[in-house]
Parts: sequence; structure tokens; C-alpha cells
Amino acid sequence: MYLPRTSPHSRFHNAARSLTLVVGMLALGCHSSPAPDQLNIALAVFPDEAASYRVFVTAFESQHHVHVNVLAQTYSDILQAMRVQAASHGSLDLGELDLAQLGEAHGYAQPLDSVVSVSARGLFSNQAWTAATVDDHLYFVPHRLMWQAMIYNRVEVPHPPDTWNDLERFAREHPGKLALKGARYEGAICDVMPFVWTAGSDECAPSSMGSIRALDFLRQLAPYLNDESAVFREMSVLEAQARGSVWIHFNWPFAIGYLHAKALAPSVNLSAPIPAGPDGRATPLGGGYLAIPNSAPHPKLAAEFIQYLLTADTQSRLSRELGWYGSVPPPPGSEDAELYAGYVAMRPYVRARPTVDCYPDLSEQWRRAIRAVLFDDVAPASAMASSIGSAQDRCDCAKSSSGSAL
Repeated sequence: MYLPRTSPHSRFHNAARSLTLVVGMLALGCHSSPAPDQLNIALAVFPDEAASYRVFVTAFESQHHVHVNVLAQTYSDILQAMRVQAASHGSLDLGELDLAQLGEAHGYAQPLDSVVSVSARGLFSNQAWTAATVDDHLYFVPHRLMWQAMIYNRVEVPHPPDTWNDLERFAREHPGKLALKGARYEGAICDVMPFVWTAGSDECAPSSMGSIRALDFLRQLAPYLNDESAVFREMSVLEAQARGSVWIHFNWPFAIGYLHAKALAPSVNLSAPIPAGPDGRATPLGGGYLAIPNSAPHPKLAAEFIQYLLTADTQSRLSRELGWYGSVPPPPGSEDAELYAGYVAMRPYVRARPTVDCYPDLSEQWRRAIRAVLFDDVAPASAMASSIGSAQDRCDCAKSSSGSAL
């Protein structure tokens, strides 16, 4: 079954792992020629996931008579390694990056327009490829993609809310049983953006009528949210769902795998579509993208590895052997189909956050406004105006050198 071990944001913020290994590898590249028969790949995975990935790549190793060296790092450390390598010579051939990093990272990556075939593009949605495209050039390829759905307690909530009105009614009738990931990190953006998008706005228009409408709706929910929403992240809110103190929250596919492993799904918990707003449904795209650094020692071999990944057979193996939900849906009628029904239903409504170089500032502005509305009871227009500040502090997606939003 699909059983991703971690969420994209927990990897991004996992401080337990250091940059030492990657920086050491890059430093080594400054003093000696990289081995011609070794491909160095840095992935944002746990060590046990890296071990599984090493088994997965043996077929590529046999075909190309090379050794694939898989390095388990955090997204932030990999981006820093690419920064370092851009100014020197290094040994990193491929790096995995979080979607939120692509705006900056394209400056350290090689264009991949000639690497990805038309048939390969059919494996992922247009939105996934658009997020990887900057100034009409492709710099990244989807590695493992995911999106959010609603996790609900089917015992306590036999009919999960399907619309904003339904969700508000549930919150009022069951105070404390609805939770949002409100900690000051990217996960808060991923919970809130579906409401912004389905109110007719987007992240690049924080002061628009649609954005204010979405935040106003969330303000109505705020008094009824679980008290821990201000500190909830992916795992903490999921643990609350497992305990039964939360009956509804929004999360990535790994959440269902976690609950299934504890015998709490499908018997107690299932997934469902995110409630529809005035403009329909939406869910945030998340996951990892691969890039070839500008000074990669083996760019041709790295390109061949990307092409190896971008086949239907390899994508099926990734889903089957590593449990990475994304390009391949579960077989109809299977237990996985029941467990991941919400994610399957949300597949047509996946949307990407903007790939712009000022994205970190834009995200931070939204996070400040979200917390002011949800936890300080500030009116949305005032919260957003205060968060954005002066015009010179604003992230202008249209003027950003890295591209534009979807």
C-alpha cells in the first residue's frame, strides 16, 4: 500500500540531519575528479527510505554499469549544497527540492527541456510541469508528488462535509473536533490556500476580494477549532486524529498510511475530498522535484536517470516499492482505493503555489495574516494590510524574475 513515511514539510524542517555530508562531498569534488562510474543523488528522505531507494535503483545501475550513491538530506540542506556547488566545483549530480524552493533554485539548475519527452509529460498533470517551468524553460522534474485531502473519523462523522457550509455546520456542532495546521510554517499555507483558490483568488493576490472572503470564512471557523491548532503540524495533528481528539483535518497521503498501520483506517478513519467553495474544489501540490546542478560532474548520466524515472513502469515501481503516492492511482476496488478515495477524487483539482523567487517573503506574509485572523481575531483586511506592509516589502509575482503563478 502507499505508505509515505514523512510529509514534505516535516522533511523541510527536520533539524536533526546536518549539511555536513553534502558539503563534505562538494569539498571533495574541489580537490579530486568525481568517479566516472558514480552518480551522486541527494534526496530528502530518512535513512531507511534511502536504503529502499538504493534497492530501487539497482535496475538503473545494471543497465548503465554505474553506482548510484543516495544521500539522505533535508530539502533545505540540498538547496544549500546547490548554492555552494554553483560557485565552485562539486560532486552532486542530482538534488531533490521542495516545491516552495523552486523559485530560487532554478538559478542553480540546468534547463531540462531536451531531457523530458512529450510522453513523459503525460505522467503528471500540467500544473505539476508548470510549477517546474521558469521563464518558459523546464528546470525540474516531478520526483514524487502528493496533494492534500480531508481526513475524517467515519465513526463520528458518517457523512463528511462536502461544502463550506457543511464544514461550518460541523465546526459549530462539534467544537474542538476540526483542526487546521496553524503553526507558523508552510503547512499553514497548504491548509488555507484551497479556501483562497475556491474563493476565486490566489496566493499572489493577498488583498483581493477572494482572499479576504476566504480568510473571513476561516475567521468564522476559528472559535470552534481545536485548541491546539495554533501549534499543529502534520504529525501532531495526525496524532490527535489517531487519539480521537480531532475528527477532521487536512493532510497528505502519508496520514492514511500512518492510520492504517495503527489499525485506525479504514475501520475508523478515511479520506474525502476537501469541501468545495464558491468556485469549486482545490488542493495544494506538494512533494519533491529533481534538478541537475549547473556544475554537475555527470550531467549526461543524470539526464539518463531522469529519463529512466519518467516511464509508466518505473513510476508504478516507485508507488509499489517505496509507497510514494503520486502519478499512479491505486487499483480500482482495492483496499488502497478505499483508503485513498479522497486523494483520487482531488487529483483533478491539484494546484501549485507560485514559482517565484520572492516566494519565501510571500509565504511569510500570508502566515502572519493567517495567524492574526485565526488566533488573534483580527479582521482579514486589517490582518493582510498589516502583514504585507509597505509596497516595497511586497512580493510582486508579476515582476518576479522566476516566473508567475498558475
